[in-house]
This record gives sequence, structure tokens and C-alpha cells, in this order.
Amino acid sequence: MPSPNSQQLKKLLHDRKKLKLLISFHQRSLLTQTPDELLGVLIHEIKALLRCERVTLFLLDPAKEELFARVAMGLEARILPTLRFPISQGIAGYVARTGHTANVANAYRDPRFDPRFDELYHFETRSVLATPLKDPKGQIVGVLEIFNKVRGTRFDKQDEGLLMLIASQLTSTLENSRLLEELKRSNLEAIYILAQAAEYRDQEDTAKHLKRISDYSTILARSIGLSPEEVETIRFASPLHDIGKIAISDAILKKPGRFSPEEMKEMQKHTLLGYEMLKDAQSPMLKLAREIALTHHERYDGMGYPNKLKGEEIPLASRIVSLTDVFDALSAERVYKPPWPLEKVLEHIKSQAGKHFDPEIVDVFMSNLPKIEAIYLNSK
Repeated sequence: MPSPNSQQLKKLLHDRKKLKLLISFHQRSLLTQTPDELLGVLIHEIKALLRCERVTLFLLDPAKEELFARVAMGLEARILPTLRFPISQGIAGYVARTGHTANVANAYRDPRFDPRFDELYHFETRSVLATPLKDPKGQIVGVLEIFNKVRGTRFDKQDEGLLMLIASQLTSTLENSRLLEELKRSNLEAIYILAQAAEYRDQEDTAKHLKRISDYSTILARSIGLSPEEVETIRFASPLHDIGKIAISDAILKKPGRFSPEEMKEMQKHTLLGYEMLKDAQSPMLKLAREIALTHHERYDGMGYPNKLKGEEIPLASRIVSLTDVFDALSAERVYKPPWPLEKVLEHIKSQAGKHFDPEIVDVFMSNLPKIEAIYLNSK
């Protein structure tokens, strides 16, 4: 039998390992960009920290008084959407109703346990530890539940304390993520309003036009292989490509015929004006919008404006938006022209590979025609 000193040393080493894992979870959670990433970190860390077979995070649907699985580990992905049940059922339901942590050594001897899940998915639940997730006002928003202690019969008091601590941190982090998402959404709404102000005078369906440009550009950026962050930035920056049109007069912007040389020079100033409007921007998205506003009328053959950039001198995002903007301009109705037939637009796009457009982006565009056409047809 180990001496008391060796027992204390063993416990100290065990506690230090748990503390290290908890710090690791905290550090990694601070580096995650989205709630989904955070939850991915969470379930892996909890499984290691608390030595359990399965982890499930349930969120509360207060309108229906139901819990639904938001994320799980140790469970097939196809099962996740089916995990929804009233809070009147199961140990997790008890926790959601009462706000109390439940620590069960033998699930099948506990009257709160609902064995139907085990029967459906061929799982054997033994021990269960579940704790509530509470928002800053103390309202229950979900349940964090772990199953089957590895190399042990039940979860102990230390496990309870750790799970409650993680649940508290998780709720706080998710609340911060929600607030940041709301702020981001508000900023993007303001950006779209600004973009619509630039476009509304020569577009019958300004909002649809901007969304199409955003959707087309997103498809191309993703297909080219850009990172999710880069794709997202292009998605929200692309609608600001013509922001400089705010400063162009109606006499030019709405002119139904061809521009005179003087009018063309005035019209082309919208690229420089857009750049000037965004020149002091600090966010990555607005910096990219500034770059797109300045360079999306450059041509791959160097015959564009305002700076006659050529080939890869033109930023990649601008090469993408250049093609999507022309496609939408030709295929959509404007106040000064009817739409071109889709076949004619596609012929023009292909004929301009290596001239107006980057030929590689034309190839990506053509390979994504089913998605492009679906957006085009759904917005009519």
C-alpha cells in the first residue's frame, strides 16, 4: 500500500496535469475565431481532461422546452441532428429544469436516466456527469454532459468542479462570441447600406446585384483554394467595389448612350474616389475593399484603368471581382440597357480570357457554372 506521502505526490502530479490541460483549453479557446472552432477545442480538451468516453453539449430551445445537441465527441456525426428531446426527459433534462449538476455512478439505476438512446445507437451508458450552462443573468441556456469515466466507476468531486469551471468559461466565451458576431453583423449591415447608396441610381435591384456579386466572388475565391478567412473577407469586401460612384453625377451615371471621352474620364474616376473614401480604413475587410475599389477595372492585358496594371500585378481579389462584376452587369437589367442572354454573356467571358480577365479565373468560373447559374436564375 502506498505511503501517505506517495499518495499526496500522486495526487499533486494528477492535479498539476489537470491544471495544465485546463490552461491549455483556456489558451486555445482564446485563439479560436468562431463559436464552432471553440466548441471543437472544447470537446477534445474535456475528453482528455476528464477521461471520459463521450462529451455532448446540449443547447436549450426555450420556446419548445427542448434540448438539442450542438456538438458531440465519441458519437457519429449523422446522429447529432437526431439528438433532441423535451427537458422532461433524461438526466440532461433534469439538469436543464433544475439548474443542478448531476453526478450518476450507475445510469441504469437512476430513475432520471432515459435508456432509449442506448437502445437506438447501441451505446452503453454507465456513469454520467452533467452540469448546466448559464448566461450572465443566471438563465439556463444548455447542458454540458459527459459519459463513462475511463478506468473508474464514477466521476469524482474534482471532476464535478472542473466541468462546472469549464461550463462557466464556455458560457462566457460563447456570450462574447455572440456579442462580437452581433457587432460584426451590424457593421456589415452598415457597409451594405453604404454600398447600396453607391449603386442605387443605375440599378433597379441594388440589393440583389450586391448579393450576386458577393455570392459569385465567394464561389470563385473558395474554388481557387483561398483560406476560409480570405474567402469571408472577399465575400464582404466585394459589394463595395463601386463605392466611388457616390460622387459621380447622374448625368453621367444614368446616360443611356456611349460616353464622350470627357465623360469616360469622369466615370473612371470612381475607382480613385472609392480608394480615397476608404484610404484610412484599418480593418482587413475594408483594406481589401479599398484595394478592390481601386483596381477592379484593371485588365489582365494591361489596358484597364486607372493604373494600367497587368496580369498578376492586379490583386487576386480584384481579378475575381472584375469578372463577376462584368458578368452581372451584362446579364442583369440596368436603367440604361436590357439584359444580355446568358449564352451571349458566357461567350463574351470566354472570349476575354487573357485579355480583360485572368484566364485561370475564367476557367474556375466556367467550372462552377451550375452554381453561378443557380444564383443568376434565383435572383431574377
